[in-house]
Amino acid sequence: MLALLLPTSRTNTAPTPKNAIPSNLSDDFRGYAAEDPTYVHLQPITVVDVKRSNETVPPSHSDIDYRFSARDDHNARQAVLAALSTPFRHKKRLKRFEMCGSHATIWHSATTDQIKILAYHCGLRICPRCREMHAARTRDILGRFLQTVDANRLSMVTLTLVHSDLPLADQLDHLYASFRRLRASKTWRVCKAKGYAVLEISRSSDGLQWHPHLHLLADMPYCPHDKLKAAWLLATHDSSIVDIRRVNSHAVQRHQAYLTNYLSKPPTDAIQSDARVLGEWIDALCSRRVLLKFGRPSLADKPAADPPPDDWRLIGTLLGLLRAMELGDPDATHWLKRIGSMRCLESRNPDAGKDYSIDPAYRTDDRQFY
Repeated sequence: MLALLLPTSRTNTAPTPKNAIPSNLSDDFRGYAAEDPTYVHLQPITVVDVKRSNETVPPSHSDIDYRFSARDDHNARQAVLAALSTPFRHKKRLKRFEMCGSHATIWHSATTDQIKILAYHCGLRICPRCREMHAARTRDILGRFLQTVDANRLSMVTLTLVHSDLPLADQLDHLYASFRRLRASKTWRVCKAKGYAVLEISRSSDGLQWHPHLHLLADMPYCPHDKLKAAWLLATHDSSIVDIRRVNSHAVQRHQAYLTNYLSKPPTDAIQSDARVLGEWIDALCSRRVLLKFGRPSLADKPAADPPPDDWRLIGTLLGLLRAMELGDPDATHWLKRIGSMRCLESRNPDAGKDYSIDPAYRTDDRQFY
């Protein structure tokens, strides 16, 4: 019987107390639902590396590295770590981000043959993996909204500011304030528009200025383009850049994915490649909503979820599986291949930090990896 006793932290500090999230982090997580799952495809880092794939980073030695094993996620994480490491104001946020993916445990349901991964998640929008959780919630909201909209009243509206040298935070304040003024205008009140707006941030074509703008998915009657341009100019005082078009009823799902993409994608290469620019992007987005509701959009009822399996069995910690595979254990190789090739249920573990390796409640007669 193979039982590996492994640390539950990637550092050499004292082990985390049983049943406890670190005290300096627990308050930050009270706003996140423990049962907020999403289905993900994980990169089979230890298996793919044997084949010398170009899609992953060098072999992972921790559950955190495994969570960010895809090349794009790894590069994005390194860039964010570098941007958060310098300013003291990001100390708490940096600690949360550094631990994202730690204390991962693998569970299996015999009745559904489903695999579940429970781990500590930072929940930050700047995290390349936690953005997927935010995007999953947004897809749900937009999908339920689109179910209630008459296809003949659905419009896609883009509101843009003229380029300026102002800091990004100031431009976002101006953009949001202008959007509020637009919704208070007579033109907008006549339209009685309702729906959701998504913020997108990019850099200008010369890479020297910010380019923030809003994409709106709106339930609204026909609104003349010239009137909307004039109302936006009055709201912004300096910009009349507006695009409005009807959404073809056959393209509703495409526009839903189009908007959701802005919440899940990482910052553009022009932002991510410059530490100073990336730091400004992070500062400007801290504590700022990027999915904005306007009017009173109605949402269809959530579909009834399938009852969760009640026969989850703990396979072990992800660290244990990785170490066991390094030792050539075939069972560990089997489970890691499955994790990398199938859709896994991933959710934040409310008991993150619990030391499963020494808790007899998690010992079974089956082989476990700790």
